[in-house]
Amino acid sequence: MSTARVDIIRRRARVDILDPDTDQVVDHCYGLTSGGVCPDANRNGIVPCNGRRVAPTGSGPEFWLVFVPPASRQCPMSWNLEAIGY
Repeated sequence: MSTARVDIIRRRARVDILDPDTDQVVDHCYGLTSGGVCPDANRNGIVPCNGRRVAPTGSGPEFWLVFVPPASRQCPMSWNLEAIGY
């Protein structure tokens, strides 16, 4: 599969970024590039969802458990949640 095709597929898998206090959707994310990096990270590598919760678009509160630590440089879509007990 071509790199461009993989990027198109990932762009379809949208994730909501939620305010941790209000649980309101404040932004959206489309995941990592085919190179495994966040395309929206700032110049220091900090991902835009840092300090917020992330959840699949349209999901209910039972899926809002993933909190991205402040100043995180790792996209939560690259985490192995089963390995850490989610």
